[in-house]
Amino acid sequence: MSSGNFDYVIIGGGTAGLVLAARLIEDPTITVCVLEAGEEVTKELDCVVPGFGFKNIGQPKIDWGFVTSPQMNANGRSLYLPRGKALGGSSMINLMCLGRGHEAEYNAFETLGSPGWSWKGLFEYFRASERFTSNPEEMSTLQVKFNSTTHGTSGPLQRTLPKWICDVQAPFIQGMESLGIPFNSDSNSGNNVGMWSSSHAIDSQGARVSSTSAYYEPNKSNLNLTVITGAQATRILFSPSRDVSGNLVASGVEYHKGGQLDKVSANEVLLCAGTFQTPQLLELSGIGDKTLLEALGIDVNVDLPGVGTNLQDHFWCPFVLETDPKYESLEILNNPVRAAKEWKVYEESKTGMLSVSAPTFYSFLPRHYFVEDGYNIPEQMHSSLVGPLERIQKQWFAAEDVPFLEFVPFPGFLPIPGHKAEEGKNYCSFFLGLTHPFSSGTVHIISSDPLASPAIDPCVLNNKVDVEILLRAIKFARQLATTQSLNTVLTREVLPGTAVETDDEIRDFIRTTVNTAHHPLGTAAMLPREDGGVVDPSLKVYGTFNIRVIDASIIPIHLSAHIQATVYAIAEKASDIIKRDRRVY
Repeated sequence: MSSGNFDYVIIGGGTAGLVLAARLIEDPTITVCVLEAGEEVTKELDCVVPGFGFKNIGQPKIDWGFVTSPQMNANGRSLYLPRGKALGGSSMINLMCLGRGHEAEYNAFETLGSPGWSWKGLFEYFRASERFTSNPEEMSTLQVKFNSTTHGTSGPLQRTLPKWICDVQAPFIQGMESLGIPFNSDSNSGNNVGMWSSSHAIDSQGARVSSTSAYYEPNKSNLNLTVITGAQATRILFSPSRDVSGNLVASGVEYHKGGQLDKVSANEVLLCAGTFQTPQLLELSGIGDKTLLEALGIDVNVDLPGVGTNLQDHFWCPFVLETDPKYESLEILNNPVRAAKEWKVYEESKTGMLSVSAPTFYSFLPRHYFVEDGYNIPEQMHSSLVGPLERIQKQWFAAEDVPFLEFVPFPGFLPIPGHKAEEGKNYCSFFLGLTHPFSSGTVHIISSDPLASPAIDPCVLNNKVDVEILLRAIKFARQLATTQSLNTVLTREVLPGTAVETDDEIRDFIRTTVNTAHHPLGTAAMLPREDGGVVDPSLKVYGTFNIRVIDASIIPIHLSAHIQATVYAIAEKASDIIKRDRRVY
């Protein structure tokens, strides 16, 4: 491969990387090479069956297994951070949810300095990526409205409605409605406020849909596409001279495979390594904060302090209740007889518990639904967010329409370190997720060794406002659990438990159980350079001629959504930008 020369080399064959590869080779004159550190596991049973989704997390073969630095405001704990290590990336190990954020959140991309990246500018690419498949009976049962102007119907990524819903869903909806929470029949329209049935990257045969199955497999025989698996990129290579504007010119990528170093040459480098490894690769290549690079003995090619900053994620806490035995939960799968029965149902009809990745129902709530009147974010609040980002989030918190809480009923005992279900009991958990934390962190290399993991510090709950919002989320969960429709369904509060009463006790519980929702973004932000940005609106890295970043790391501010669908849309849009620029050249 050292003699190979391509138009484009893509670092990372994950969610975004395979979209780019497939779209770029639609032009028969373009050649593409993809470097992926993992292997192809698309057909492996644990990856295919939606109900086995949790089994993939923590498996070294397909999960990088990153951990955070000890988190001071999470009782000193180091938190586990799964990231997909396989062809398809995290689309091979996630829970397959396909949701879109609120229109205002995408409009903020443009407000922050990136023309063309508003909701309107991304909307066509959401539609281009997906193929919504359902039938009138399902949509009627789940109260989903189909609108052909909202949903894509011919894209590579099949999106379906759940083929199983939990017993608690109906009383949950009734309880939420009694508290004034509206039902939203089309949460993909740019307004995701309220309750709604989820849709997932699961095909009509009940199998996981990933960027591998949707974008790579239909194109794998194309002679213009070369994919090298087991190849971990170690640094970007550069030409000895810069362009006429003084920008750094990439010539290819060095990678490690089978204990050996090799390289591939290309006219342009597309970095799709993800929120943790994209900044790592940039810094290893001499693009980053000058002070950090010099301290590690790395030659500085571009002094770009924004690299690896602005790490944002969703933080969440659990609220767990025991249910009346007649309301079945996922715990019944611990019974071998019942598990075998569910497997038979899945095999024969692609329905039942194993046909979904759980959960199948979501609610996204602006502050006025769960925060009492009179609580406001202090004007002089310390925030680690860049000034423009903090101002926007304060505006959103005061608004009536941008969600700050993801409130999800989960049909079982959520995986929580240090806690587990009691044998023979059924549970319902509420996932309480903070969609717009005011805490942000960093990802930086701590060694010039390209195979060493970077230091990841999300600074969980470093802002007291984040704790206060989660405190009110727990109080709202308690209020919901006592509504008429749920107070006989939910029989006992397990976590935090009735012994946790005062606000200070709830805050301690939050710090003890808080985790990230594995939706990291922002470490190569699409922002003006002076605001800590790393890429411009064409996704080119500042100070370079032909290096672009296309993954979640470019998203400048977090969304009230699981980010998978947005990453697909970004990659779709990026492919059009790259093709357009190629014509300009």
